[in-house]
Amino acid sequence: MLSIIIIALSLIAIAILSGSESSFIAVSKIRIRSLIEKGDSRAKAVQKILDEHDRFFSAVILSGNLFTVLATSIGTTLALGYFGENGIIIAIIAMTFLTVVFGELAPKTFAVTYSEKISLFLARPIAFYIRLISPLVWIFKVSSNFIIWIFGGKERPVSPFVTEEEIKTMITIGEEEGTLEEEEKEMLHKVFEFGDKVVTEAMVPRTEIVSISEDSTVEDALKLVSEKGYSRYPVIKESIDNVIGILYVKDILIKMAEDKIKTGFPITDLVREAYFIPENKMATELLDEMQKNKFQIAIVMDEYGGTAGLITLEDIIEEIVGGLQDEFEAMEAEKEVEIIDERTFMVSATTGLDEVNELVGSELVSADFHTIGGFVFGLFRRLPKIGEQVKYHNLRFLILEMEDKKISKVKITKL
Repeated sequence: MLSIIIIALSLIAIAILSGSESSFIAVSKIRIRSLIEKGDSRAKAVQKILDEHDRFFSAVILSGNLFTVLATSIGTTLALGYFGENGIIIAIIAMTFLTVVFGELAPKTFAVTYSEKISLFLARPIAFYIRLISPLVWIFKVSSNFIIWIFGGKERPVSPFVTEEEIKTMITIGEEEGTLEEEEKEMLHKVFEFGDKVVTEAMVPRTEIVSISEDSTVEDALKLVSEKGYSRYPVIKESIDNVIGILYVKDILIKMAEDKIKTGFPITDLVREAYFIPENKMATELLDEMQKNKFQIAIVMDEYGGTAGLITLEDIIEEIVGGLQDEFEAMEAEKEVEIIDERTFMVSATTGLDEVNELVGSELVSADFHTIGGFVFGLFRRLPKIGEQVKYHNLRFLILEMEDKKISKVKITKL
């Protein structure tokens, strides 16, 4: 009778352990965080187990094996006593059936279905049990690591419970099932990509910087604003490699509204200090600096101390949410991209590769260039002439316009 009780208790223990394992794997981590914020102490216990999942799984695997061996040994002994030599076969069949059905399949299926309730209910008892057998787990773990070391292996580091790739996959599945809109999916994917970007991937290159000379007047600045439409301009001394500050248009307007300056007033007294950054700085680091130091534009320096480009807060935000247009850019947007038909497009050379890829359904990638003009220039490997063309996979690029030895407009044809 005692043997049967021990077998039954072992099967119950196996069922609880396998069920808890499945419930902790299946439970929504977001839901647990939500319960923690509401003050649920049981959810805190669940989160602690999830944070230390390596210890949890080690305890479950070790305990499950020990209880399985215990139940199988006693069952075999009983079977031999009742059925003689045939008892071994009977014990194997009976204990395998009981262990698989009542110890594994049934509790795991039930646990997955009611993962939240079961994980919250078992969290504290399981946490206590893990602490209770931790010395035994430690002995077996050290022993296994020693054997692995003998054969030249290394202990596998604890991996994150949810990886970045798994989250990206969940986002894609969410869009496919209708939970997320396509725009939401793209924005969330861009958040992950943003973490790997350096400022050179988002900056305005030096050849496209619109600057103003330090000896200019307010009248010159207002004329530049009417032509270009930007709200901030690097102020240079002699060349673009010598930026001495930043001119904010709003500073001019405020002073003029207060009748403190006239159109002939020099801009030097209105220039603000420029913020300089290296070209290998991560975009996430710059965004954090902009938020802390309250600035919205930075000059990107190359390794030789020259100006590589400039980057604004808007440029960084666009890497996540896509292109943003102010009132001036909206008027110019139609000029940048012109769709002739479903296979032919005329685009400004300053159009980004991401935008072109989205427009024509291509996958243009370059480590050196971020605009279609730079990309096409790289294909020629020399300064092209108007009317010249080059093929790349299923696309043909035709040079339509050149300006100051730069490509300014390209015709793209899908072959």
